[in-house]
Amino acid sequence: MKDLSFIIIDDTELDHFIARKVITNANKNFNVKSFLNPYQALEHIAHPDYDEGIKIILVFLDIYMPLMNGFEFVEQFEKLDPKIQEKYYIVALTSSVEVSDINLIRSYKSFKARVTKPVTATGLNTLLTKVGKEYNLETGV
Repeated sequence: MKDLSFIIIDDTELDHFIARKVITNANKNFNVKSFLNPYQALEHIAHPDYDEGIKIILVFLDIYMPLMNGFEFVEQFEKLDPKIQEKYYIVALTSSVEVSDINLIRSYKSFKARVTKPVTATGLNTLLTKVGKEYNLETGV
């Protein structure tokens, strides 16, 4: 799937496994990159090597990680060149239902959506439908 690819940023290997499985079960042609270390993910995003055919990269970003939490990550992401930022669709990945967390997520312009952890097929399909409509993409699901 050339229009769309994924990056998973989470400090837990099990959550990576689940998210990757759900994504590839939705469409085995999706390209998925995984980062346990958010600093490495930010470096990858800051120096993109993506194929020009990719229109949007969905980033599943865990909110609570020990090295750099999701909010700190987004603050650094928002300092990147706007041309880089526009290629990414950041999804807050969290198990929190705290109103304060939800409001904090909403306060950042870069967070485009929120998905409950662990990623489920239903959650992914809902997200892909939304992204497909927003960007006029064929998501393949």
